[in-house]
Amino acid sequence: MQKLLLMMMMIASLAFVLACANAPEQPNTTANAPATKPAAAANKDDHTDDAPRITLAEAKKDFDAGNAVFIDTRGPDNYKQEHVKGAINITTAELATKADTIPKGKKIIAYCS
Repeated sequence: MQKLLLMMMMIASLAFVLACANAPEQPNTTANAPATKPAAAANKDDHTDDAPRITLAEAKKDFDAGNAVFIDTRGPDNYKQEHVKGAINITTAELATKADTIPKGKKIIAYCS
């Protein structure tokens, strides 16, 4: 049982790391600038990793039902500035040491922007 739980956490951790591993932390200097889509975001299927994606509606439905937890993978300064209410702040560098703080039995929804 313990090994199965550990394996499930490792798989979830891998998806978590892949979701935002290449996202550099940047200060919010465009608070009043118009929103623009990066070139890669123009096509929602144009991803450079294999991390599963879900829609905002799916994420909200799971979170509201208590079936999911949001993990904000940005640095503490960006997290303090703004984050999804109820999200846990764990950077990709901290994942190994903080994995045990993630609630068990829930879908992990990691975000970095």
